[in-house]
Amino acid sequence: MWWNSGPHLRRRMMVEAGLVEGGSRTSSTFFGGGNAVDEFKDALVSKFGTLSRAWRLGLDVDGSGKMDMREFCEALRRLGYVGNIRTLWHLLEGGNSGTISFDELDRKAAAALEKFRVMSLMNHKSIEHMWKVVMDKDRSNHVGLPLFLEGCKALGYEDEEEVKELFEHLLLRGGSRNLSVEDIVFLQSWEKTKRKKAERRRLGVRWVNRDPFLTARVLDPSRSSDLFGSEEYSNRVSVDWDEEVRKFRVFLIKTFGSLPQAFEAIDANKSGELSLVEFQAAVAQLLKYCRHGEAKQLFRTLVHPGNVLTWQELGISKVEWTAHRMQKALNARRLDVQAKLNALAPLGASPRMRKAETSHILRIREQKPSGKFVFNSPLPPGWGPPPEYVPLEPPRSSQLRKRFGFS
Repeated sequence: MWWNSGPHLRRRMMVEAGLVEGGSRTSSTFFGGGNAVDEFKDALVSKFGTLSRAWRLGLDVDGSGKMDMREFCEALRRLGYVGNIRTLWHLLEGGNSGTISFDELDRKAAAALEKFRVMSLMNHKSIEHMWKVVMDKDRSNHVGLPLFLEGCKALGYEDEEEVKELFEHLLLRGGSRNLSVEDIVFLQSWEKTKRKKAERRRLGVRWVNRDPFLTARVLDPSRSSDLFGSEEYSNRVSVDWDEEVRKFRVFLIKTFGSLPQAFEAIDANKSGELSLVEFQAAVAQLLKYCRHGEAKQLFRTLVHPGNVLTWQELGISKVEWTAHRMQKALNARRLDVQAKLNALAPLGASPRMRKAETSHILRIREQKPSGKFVFNSPLPPGWGPPPEYVPLEPPRSSQLRKRFGFS
């Protein structure tokens, strides 16, 4: 298989990376380079103008933000690449993740796009919503650099040069100096991919048939250190915690019947407040609603600012809490009165005995017709008495109908 490695692949990777002393590699394109990765990047820039445009138009055609080996091979065949695709894949994909992202081609541009994705979705539901509210205020679907600078400033950007570089990375059509929503909507697909990846992290890690020592040595020196802080935004996904709080309240109501009942069930020590540890133990371990980390963030969203969760912060109004406490007190009082009457009332006059007597009389008056029994077992519905057991009604099965002469 393509992921199986060996000495020949490792030797070819060293040659293509230009790390063999005294050795020389044969260039596979018009652009002669010191290694295959730089040569491949030069070919992409010559064809598309920028690496970001090459990634979006030539490589990641589905806009998911990542490529597996199959997509990588299909893309390079469409581009007419004549080098060793398998070697180039392993040179680019250095983390044994099984996929390649834009970060492997251009770390600085990838960091800029990831930051723009996070800051756009931080206070907006989607990229389209951010575009309508912040960028395209005149609804022309054409935003030049001046308007883009104003929009990015509203998102939280402070460096004007950084915004200008971001604008160049987002331009998709050659020769155009205006952005449209179609040029940035791919970031929403990136967000969906990262959310799916975050959901899969809760699953167990299984054995993978890949060589962990294949890319142990840094083959591309430009990727040896995180110079641009791309990891700061690449693994972050935007979560609307207000919406998550609403879903959590709906879950509590569905599970316990109401929010007051849910709070009393979670509050095991009946102190009237929940600490972070108590909340995580109840939500993550007992209810199995989410993981401990998500429960911690949910707790912070509910109690911010504060250190304990009370019934008010869970979303319970004073009227609901008062009605719940009064109903609970009435139920306790009723049970207490019934227990005293059952203990002090004479024989046959206690509420429990009267209730049992009434139920017995109703069962006698409304006797249900008993079915036909054979050998102390009830007959199936619709079947006749022994010894023939001929059905009183035609069976549904055609074979049984023929057997008993109904057809």
